[in-house]
Amino acid sequence: MAKDHTKNVRLSIASKAAEIIMEEGINDYQYAKKKAVRYLDLDASDILPSNDEIDKALINYRLIFTAEIDIDLVKILKTEALAIMAFFADFNPYFVTQIFEGLLPKYPIIQINLFSDNMKEIEYVLLNNNIPFATKDFNISEKRTKKQSVKKIPIILIERGSIPIELKIFEAHDQKINRKNLMNMRGLDFKQLSNFDPNSLLSDT
Repeated sequence: MAKDHTKNVRLSIASKAAEIIMEEGINDYQYAKKKAVRYLDLDASDILPSNDEIDKALINYRLIFTAEIDIDLVKILKTEALAIMAFFADFNPYFVTQIFEGLLPKYPIIQINLFSDNMKEIEYVLLNNNIPFATKDFNISEKRTKKQSVKKIPIILIERGSIPIELKIFEAHDQKINRKNLMNMRGLDFKQLSNFDPNSLLSDT
């Protein structure tokens, strides 16, 4: 019975986290899980669902609540993301997204992860090209060891067109770390995004 209860709690958290991700455009699974726990008023920090369970819940959410995939929006996201990634090619850009699975949040944000030990270099690119931006910090939990620590991630916000852009600046060595140890970072690099055909999603609907 206890095992069934734990499973049901995990499913409930995963379902709510998927809703939060899709409704609020959040890309950080860990944050979505914790927010779901608070929303459900649960004491379940030790039985949070895995990222794979969140993925399954997201697919279920899409099947239930999203009748059609907005291919035009997917194409816009691809075009905009590629332009930003090309602009910051020296910083190994990575587009955090699941558009390749047809998962589009209600309020999409283009999140590009960049990798550099000198954030000033990235800011210089923006300043040199007269691109206005704002900055803020975001804390994520790390699990590099058994002891969980907090990592501060600088974020650069850019207003370009109708879709907000977030550049999350990770340290260069973070590329070598298992992505799930930093945060959920499902997505595509420049080559993968270039090869992605939005029309391929039509066959899945």
